[in-house]
Amino acid sequence: MPRALTEQEKRRHRQKLLEKGQAVVLSQGIRRVSVDEIAKAAGMAKGSFYQHFDSKEQYLFALINDIHGKAFAQAEQIILNENDLRTNIRDFLVTLFNVPEMVFLMKNFHDISELLESSPNREPLCAKQTEADMFKKLLLLAGTDTQKVSPGVVYNYIHALYLMMGSDLMLSEALPETFELMKDGLIDYIFGGI
Repeated sequence: MPRALTEQEKRRHRQKLLEKGQAVVLSQGIRRVSVDEIAKAAGMAKGSFYQHFDSKEQYLFALINDIHGKAFAQAEQIILNENDLRTNIRDFLVTLFNVPEMVFLMKNFHDISELLESSPNREPLCAKQTEADMFKKLLLLAGTDTQKVSPGVVYNYIHALYLMMGSDLMLSEALPETFELMKDGLIDYIFGGI
């Protein structure tokens, strides 16, 4: 009989599943990837996966939280940088739109939401609210009055930008300029509450 894992080993195995499985999820998509492929990418047996996650949906929810946590931790560092706050927020937006994991989440938001909502366990928090809460935290960190600047509007605006960037309907030669103008509009909105 194999020995029981320590709590530290369990945390390490869980994190390995999240880190190694992420590449498979990003390359195959949330609908096509299987638990077998996630476990294999982490160098573990399928049974090991189920020692840490009850379902693929629960794994995806944990993965989304992990990606968000890393992106928003980076955002906190950018906002707290000693440069001009407007420059810091601009840098955060540029970073946000260049992190492959965040682009994946934004482009696959509807599939992710549908998958999590169809989960028999119905995760206690939805990805949308978690992300909106993170934007609120960043706005408060930047000194924004969230009574004047709605975190929900910022959330929706950023999602609209991602949808625009991923849309085949946009004129590709005008996309960079359109993105810059829209990004500047968001920054002006945020600074209206500072």
